[in-house]
Amino acid sequence: MSHRTIAATIFGLLAGSLLQIAAESLVSQPYNQQIAPGAAGPFHVSGNRILDSQGREFLMRGTQLTDFHPQTAEYDNRAGADFGAHSATSLSAIRLRFNMNAVRLPANVLESGAPGYFAELAKVVRRANQVDLLVILAAYEPGAGMPTARTAEFWSRCAAAFKDNPNVMFDVFSDPAPSAVPASVGDPHSPKGWSYWRNAMRVLVVSVRAAGAGQPVVMMGWRDDRLFEGAESLAPIDDPNIVYEASPRFANTRTGAERDAHLGALAERVPVLANGWDLELDDAAACAAIPPDPSAAAALVEGNLDYFDAHRISWTVSVFEPGKLIKDLSFHDATTLENGWTCGQSVYPTAGLGRVIEAHLRASQERGLFVVSGSGGPDVARGGLALAYGPIMAAYDAVRVGPGAPPSLGGISVQVTDSLGVTRPAGMLWASAGWGQANFVVPRESAVGPAVMTIVREDGSRASSKITIADTAPGFLTGESCRGPALGLATEVLRDGRTSATAVSSCNGTGCRTIPVPAKSGAVTRVRLRSSGFRYAGSARDIHVTIDGVRVPVVSYGPDVNPGQDFLTIEIPDTLSGLGETDLIATVNGRPSNAVRINLGGDKPGL
Repeated sequence: MSHRTIAATIFGLLAGSLLQIAAESLVSQPYNQQIAPGAAGPFHVSGNRILDSQGREFLMRGTQLTDFHPQTAEYDNRAGADFGAHSATSLSAIRLRFNMNAVRLPANVLESGAPGYFAELAKVVRRANQVDLLVILAAYEPGAGMPTARTAEFWSRCAAAFKDNPNVMFDVFSDPAPSAVPASVGDPHSPKGWSYWRNAMRVLVVSVRAAGAGQPVVMMGWRDDRLFEGAESLAPIDDPNIVYEASPRFANTRTGAERDAHLGALAERVPVLANGWDLELDDAAACAAIPPDPSAAAALVEGNLDYFDAHRISWTVSVFEPGKLIKDLSFHDATTLENGWTCGQSVYPTAGLGRVIEAHLRASQERGLFVVSGSGGPDVARGGLALAYGPIMAAYDAVRVGPGAPPSLGGISVQVTDSLGVTRPAGMLWASAGWGQANFVVPRESAVGPAVMTIVREDGSRASSKITIADTAPGFLTGESCRGPALGLATEVLRDGRTSATAVSSCNGTGCRTIPVPAKSGAVTRVRLRSSGFRYAGSARDIHVTIDGVRVPVVSYGPDVNPGQDFLTIEIPDTLSGLGETDLIATVNGRPSNAVRINLGGDKPGL
């Protein structure tokens, strides 16, 4: 045996032992994976809690989007080699891949006079709401340290435009600057300073309410390292629906004492939103406060997350753009800290806290396994497809051959232990050697609720991940990682009874593209989509499918011939003929699918 073989064998034994210990530790821990509740407004404030329309507490767990600009709206909603940050595909990745339930959307007050401004803004809001995301509309006024009449006028118009939308909140002014406080007021964190802040913010609250909007109003405190220090003297605004917002940095929230002073004491009295906090690795000065060891930096992130959870503080983190929360806008993979960084320098792939956030919201380990459904979400459907990513460590890459799903591939098998403690083997479709993925079918007999999936290797080592099993977890299959053109077959039935069928997309080595679905006037066009997680829906009425926001009829659904796959057949209304390429999304029992692309051909009605 060569020295290299001996070393590899020893490493394999050590890695197997460590993975075995990690798996046993994971299984023994109390289950704490939760699917973040989707937006279900109207919301209202009660004490220091935000409650939804059912009286349930709602904690915002989200990210900030890139700024809304009407002149770049088309680009920000693009679909091609990558996807715009405001596209349905990106928004569904935020909801499903990151298990988030809110996005903060900054809007420039000075641009709001452009024709069609609020109509374009409403399109982004609608796309986000469609995948169960709450939208926090956040106004900023360039060059203004405190709001002026322009911001008040903006809210008169904006609140009027969105007053009937229950899944919107209004963040009335971004980044109040202590430097804008008159010298006669003195220290911004003194009683006089907070009174000055309160009076300025109250003007904006009045503008929102005068427009007839009753949604919660978010008010950001001073943008400095002292956050809400001194706010115990703050007299409340005479409005029942106020959320207080801070912009913490890691430099001022590294310890429990700092968090208590800046956020915790306030959170005992009122609902608090921690906005936009990040590691600021691209800022050399701010980055100096971050431990250079990736594990220590990740622990710092976790410390803040755990504190927010324990004190019921809502949060939005980083920005959903390349180099921040995600590596790129193509596959929406989370950034990671594990490869290190150089403060103030950005080299692709940029380091970031995305993977730490993703692991926290999935109750998984940053470098361990994590499991997604066919939609990319953390909940998986019994009888449906599931994909595990991480240390698969199969003996070799292997794919199933022939019908059915074998109990093992590449020297590994998958077990699923459901909420009743019953362990069953899962049928396998693919297994990767080393780090990669394993595709399997969740046993259809599994009880719904918290569960654990475990990879069992021939050498006896194991790796586990917490999962949530549901009756339904709707997802559409694509050729490119839960994104892009849908897979399926379109059938057109002409008036004389003749039929023609065509695929709705095609893929090659460079990617996938949509194929126009024929939708002639007078013909009936149906599309059978390849999917997963639909078969146990109560009825077709429980499946809500929209194309470009328009609901379309569901004709049939059920198990397909391929293991873990379902079919879902929809009918294309004449009114959508000639629409071109657009988004298709399904919702089952309030849970959205991934957004996929479909191309509707034919002539537009009336042409």
